[in-house]
Amino acid sequence: MILVQLTQNCPNAPFCTINPILLYILQKTTSTILLIYYLFKNSVGFYFFVLRCEFQVCGVGWTRVYGSCYRLLFGSVTQSTAQANYLAIGASLALVTSAEKHAAVQDFIQSEGISPLHGVWVDGSDAAEEGVWRTAAGDVMSYLGFTGVEPNGGSSENCILLEGGSVYDDGCDRDFKNLASLCEH
Repeated sequence: MILVQLTQNCPNAPFCTINPILLYILQKTTSTILLIYYLFKNSVGFYFFVLRCEFQVCGVGWTRVYGSCYRLLFGSVTQSTAQANYLAIGASLALVTSAEKHAAVQDFIQSEGISPLHGVWVDGSDAAEEGVWRTAAGDVMSYLGFTGVEPNGGSSENCILLEGGSVYDDGCDRDFKNLASLCEH
């Protein structure tokens, strides 16, 4: 628990704000932070927030992006092999759940020096039922972000590949040398 004194006079008491500098420091030093605010007034009239913080450190080789830890791995592997390798280390293929997360993930991929022609596997497949995209856990995906006429591969292209900022469906068994996979935990 962290106790933060706000002010002696906070007349709009549940709407008092925490010091933004403190919040910035907490966000920059952790990969996941859960802040639950408890506002109370002590006997002298000071208002306080009690922050319950839960921290998750990404670890060596991982980068915090959009609230999760990511790692790019290179190698000639299929999407299912990449997923199995990640599960073995307690992670999974990255799941892109919104346009905002897609943009953040794409920025991360570019910051790692990945060529726009380099494909990157992420979670998602319609192999079980054509046109119904699911995560590896079996949940129906609400955000797909496909580019232009994609998905257009029918039953021969059932996995999601990021390439140059665009989202494509591609063959799940594709494993040529210009592939990477994005891991998330």
